[in-house]
Amino acid sequence: MPARGSRPLTCVIGAGPSGLAACHVLEEHAIPWVCHEAGERVGGQWVLGNTSGTSVAYRSLRTNTHKGMSRYSDYALPDHYPDFPDHAQMAAWFGSYAEHFGLHDRIRFGSRVVRAEPRDVGGWEIETATGEREAYDALVVAVGNLWSPHWPDLPGELDGPVLHARDYMDPRDPVDCTGRSVLVIGLGNTACELAVELSAPGVARSVFLSCRSGQIILPRRIDGRLLPAPHPADPLEGPFRWLPRPARDALFRAVFPRVLRRITRGLRRPEDVGLPAPASPFEKRPVVNDEIIDCLHEGRVRPKPTLRRLRGGKVEFSDGSVEEIDVVIAATGYRLSLPFFREGLLGPRGDDLELFRGVMHPRFHDLFVVGVMRAICSIWPRAEQQMRWVAPLLTGESALPSAREIARETYPVLGVPFGNCQFHTHDLQRDLSRGRRRAMRRRRSGGTGSEV
Repeated sequence: MPARGSRPLTCVIGAGPSGLAACHVLEEHAIPWVCHEAGERVGGQWVLGNTSGTSVAYRSLRTNTHKGMSRYSDYALPDHYPDFPDHAQMAAWFGSYAEHFGLHDRIRFGSRVVRAEPRDVGGWEIETATGEREAYDALVVAVGNLWSPHWPDLPGELDGPVLHARDYMDPRDPVDCTGRSVLVIGLGNTACELAVELSAPGVARSVFLSCRSGQIILPRRIDGRLLPAPHPADPLEGPFRWLPRPARDALFRAVFPRVLRRITRGLRRPEDVGLPAPASPFEKRPVVNDEIIDCLHEGRVRPKPTLRRLRGGKVEFSDGSVEEIDVVIAATGYRLSLPFFREGLLGPRGDDLELFRGVMHPRFHDLFVVGVMRAICSIWPRAEQQMRWVAPLLTGESALPSAREIARETYPVLGVPFGNCQFHTHDLQRDLSRGRRRAMRRRRSGGTGSEV
């Protein structure tokens, strides 16, 4: 990596919410950059029918965090937007963000990266689907972890369509559920929103919701007060933020369930409407949905246990019950996929990735992955904060710690408790302050100021 005073040419993969934040922060730090975006416009998963083929947007999609929490630090959502904007409003806002900060000129649309390989002299060689190859000094991956479908085990065959939620209502090949019996598999935010949408008058004839485990379900409002604004875990930040991460996470695990119980006190419980009782609040991101409990209570959506087998025009469940089903939609989440890296390059094969501070690869100090996390908050503001930690490393204003500390603070980004988003931001800010002091000491001693 170039020494302090020069600026490394940086490649950003993806112009979705996290990629745009990366481009903007690089621009702020006068770091030259090029962004490769497979689609024809910015916005990533919020663009319905995105030509990138990786959008997970559906017609009823809206944010499940309040717009006050879903903004960038220097660019708010419009005042006239509702508290929880829909996909079209978010896509338009991301477009206005890129235009406002002049990002479009260096985003190469329709440019899909198919290979990223480390160079012997440092940096990365990037190859696109058209065969173009380019060399960069640093690489920022911002493709997220919500686009490569995770499929459940579905033994047997169904006479009708079996699709993943990512493909539901794809404008290029829509599945008509009108007047049909639909089974939605899953109990995350997407599964609940799809079940509510399908159960509306004039849509599906009947809607079933199958899940294998319970889930914490929060409303967007309690007595007129917005949730999650303030964030349910915000009161925990003060006493915990200065503790070492392992101790803080342990305390958070102990206290956060009590906070959730206080928030949900007096509300109808999931088990009261036929769903499994929630287990640990750390296994899944809580569902924020005003309507699914009402739909289940009123019988517009019917709960079912785990699917056992598809049987032509019917589905058999683990309790022995059988229902006539025309369409199955698997809203079973996504797996982390970075297909442009060769297998084994970044570590053992799996659905997770171990990164220093949840951002930098511990072996390749010029490779950063932003916007990949288990979070109970809006992701792109966190991606912006991650990039504000990355950029000073690239310019030499900040320096990395010892190899021992890098190893100690390297962890699987999706396999640890999601904790409080503010904790992660605080960790990065604290480490950045230390990194700047390290860089200053090394410059005074004649070093380069950066270990990147």
